[in-house]
Amino acid sequence: MKTKKFRLIIFAITLLFAAPLHSADQDLSRQIKEHKARSESTWTALAAKEFDERILPAPDIILDYLRLENQYQGFSERPQRPEEIDPEFLADINNAYFDLPEVVKDQIKEHILAIFLVQDLGGSAYAELLRDFEKNKLGFIVLDVSVLNRKANAWLSWKENSPFNEKGGYSIQATLETEINNTRKSAIQFILLHEIGHIIGVAKGAHPNWASGGNPEKWPFAKYSWLKKQPDSKAKTRHDKVFPLRSKVQFYSFQKAPLTSSDIEKTYSQLIKTDFVSLYSSTNMYDDFAETYALYVHTVLQDRPYIINILKNDGTTRLLLSDPIQESRCEVKKKYMDKFFE
Repeated sequence: MKTKKFRLIIFAITLLFAAPLHSADQDLSRQIKEHKARSESTWTALAAKEFDERILPAPDIILDYLRLENQYQGFSERPQRPEEIDPEFLADINNAYFDLPEVVKDQIKEHILAIFLVQDLGGSAYAELLRDFEKNKLGFIVLDVSVLNRKANAWLSWKENSPFNEKGGYSIQATLETEINNTRKSAIQFILLHEIGHIIGVAKGAHPNWASGGNPEKWPFAKYSWLKKQPDSKAKTRHDKVFPLRSKVQFYSFQKAPLTSSDIEKTYSQLIKTDFVSLYSSTNMYDDFAETYALYVHTVLQDRPYIINILKNDGTTRLLLSDPIQESRCEVKKKYMDKFFE
């Protein structure tokens, strides 16, 4: 009887402390949902400007929104406005845009409100949809200038190593561009393609709006790999039996990552049994489409490389991926993109 009473007391105390936390989360969620940064009326004047005038340091309203979002997601970073933007960096963004295929530039003009520049974002980039997206079909992109000060191959290698801490002694060596095109502009272009893909994926109905969610099995692209979530469960895929390590893949974790570099080869050996075009695409249905979109434009429309190698302790390398969207295992997603870009 005393034990039961003690348990009831502990349960009551837990509820007492949990209630304020739950309330705080709800308040943050409400602030994010109602924030003026996601209101179309906030950006009326900006939307009327030319595209190159809509690439600018993040205003206070965007910084406030990003800080709330990071707090809600549990990220420690609090984005800041860069003190100074290198004119060459702005030129790289503009050139990255102008070098894209016309069909992609048309999609940008139709759906991308602006590109905001920050530092200390907590990742390479970020995309968000405005409220009433079903009507306005507009979103904005955020780029972290401190992270993007890398050439294409160095940036992709840095990103692809981020789900593995260094305990195993192996590393990933990635190739996103040929040597002559291995520039910061090329890195920015691929990152832009991924973030554009996030917004286009919702605009064209490939997968549900992440603000409202939905059963992935009812959406034309998401249904290829993703299953309806069960109560109190993480996202599940059709490939989880052959890719059990997928649940441990956490990008941008570095030394805090649950996987070690000795897991690289095993992780990729499981990945290539699925229809995911990259490791990043296996993390959720939204990044699945964004990565597939980016790799299709990059490797099919622009005929550029995407290669992932493992660099071993003895100095040798082993090929893990090469232009994966062209592989037979990804055929259904390539066919989707063929039709998408007709």
